[in-house]
Amino acid sequence: MASLRHRVRISALQSLFELDATDHSVDMVIDQRAEDDQLPVEGLRFLRQLVAGAWENQEYIDRIIEEAAPSWPVTQMPGVDKAILRIALYEILIDDAEKTPVRAVINEAVELAKHFGSDNSSRFVNGVLGTVVIRYVENDDSEKTP
Repeated sequence: MASLRHRVRISALQSLFELDATDHSVDMVIDQRAEDDQLPVEGLRFLRQLVAGAWENQEYIDRIIEEAAPSWPVTQMPGVDKAILRIALYEILIDDAEKTPVRAVINEAVELAKHFGSDNSSRFVNGVLGTVVIRYVENDDSEKTP
């Protein structure tokens, strides 16, 4: 059985994909996803943190994605890849509450891309995240270097 955090990241991927494709409110999408996925309280807290955090910081995160993958404008990127990158970059660059090790975040993102993305998604996600880590994460922080 998948860990709770993995299940929540799947729910976050689905939530961000929906938010990007519709005009639904963040709260409505999170509440519906938590109900559908029967997440416990701690799972709902983590889901709310990931989705709201990635969505609120979307403009900044998308700029980082475009700098790391200039040949792939975010507007033309597959929705699944975009959602996965937004979650991972939120966790790596912005989220101070969870302090998830960068390697774990990248591994989770690549696994999500393998499962939900196209044949090339996992390589693309791994490449973008690797570039971002090299450019933005301090090399002297052993927890944050891949």
